[in-house]
Amino acid sequence: MKILHTADIHLGAKNSRLPVDKQSIIRSESLMLIQKFFEDAYKDDYDVILICGDLFHSKNITMKIKNVFFNCVRDFSRPVIYIKGNHDEKFEFLDLPENFIILDKEKPFVKIDKTIFWSIEQKDELIKNFSNLNQNVLLLHGNIENHTDNDFININEISNIPFDYVAMGHIHQFKEYRFANVPYVYSGSLFSNGFDECEQKGYICVDIEDKKTNYHFVPFSKRSYKICESDITMCKNQNDIFNKIKEDLKKSNCLSNDLVKLVIKGYFDENMDKNINLILDDFRQEYFYFEIEDKSKLKIDLEKYKNEKLSFKAEFINLVENVTELDEKQKSFICQLGIEALKGEDLSI
Repeated sequence: MKILHTADIHLGAKNSRLPVDKQSIIRSESLMLIQKFFEDAYKDDYDVILICGDLFHSKNITMKIKNVFFNCVRDFSRPVIYIKGNHDEKFEFLDLPENFIILDKEKPFVKIDKTIFWSIEQKDELIKNFSNLNQNVLLLHGNIENHTDNDFININEISNIPFDYVAMGHIHQFKEYRFANVPYVYSGSLFSNGFDECEQKGYICVDIEDKKTNYHFVPFSKRSYKICESDITMCKNQNDIFNKIKEDLKKSNCLSNDLVKLVIKGYFDENMDKNINLILDDFRQEYFYFEIEDKSKLKIDLEKYKNEKLSFKAEFINLVENVTELDEKQKSFICQLGIEALKGEDLSI
């Protein structure tokens, strides 16, 4: 049996930090990608699609999004098996295509050809009806890593059951585990919704034949969110900063289609003309979206300020250096913060 496994599509999600025009493009692209996903699945003759939760981002989804998605399901015509996630628990699934199958407490499993697809809603039912004569696939939505997560799943209760494949959702990046030689696989999300999801996005192709399981990850998203760090400590002028950033963006494999967050780090000389707006203008035309987070700090020449005449800065440095309870590293750190504050700079903490 050929299976496509996906999860955490979050249709209707918005990234409010993007300009309105970029948000509109991202929304339209997500619907086009969904259509492509189903069309590719049909052309490549997949038997079943699994969606392991968080199909929609919230219950307030536009009619357009719902229509596009469920028309794709109808056109696929083969089974699309779904379990609810924490984001769409309150979504009302009405007037569904016949091939859209929800596994829940009322319908904890479904058999398609020689394969049974299970949810974990009725563990007693699962254990009672489980048979190794069939191929068995379990669908889960939750966190098997972190017991503090509200959606934690304790797999110790099921890890002794010899499933042929466990399809999981909730974690937005591809991850795979093995318990008792059973593959437990997070597909990750089809596409990113923010800079907290910079990993490669895609879905899983699964092939189960005579209880032998093979699977692989397929990259899918058109754009990626990328965070690039650039340390400007060794830069002597604005042109050096520009060249250092350009080099770091290239090393981070930032492409023109990507959404890029540049984090500027390190220290700069107080006599340097560092202009963030100029840097932003230089690079924002090269990428679909570009923003800067400036974490760089002013490099303070303490010896220079220490020797100033009639200076609050010199007085402050001398006061700190006379505190015997502090070691030299602590004194230097406090002097740095104090001078930054007196000069009206952001503090290095």
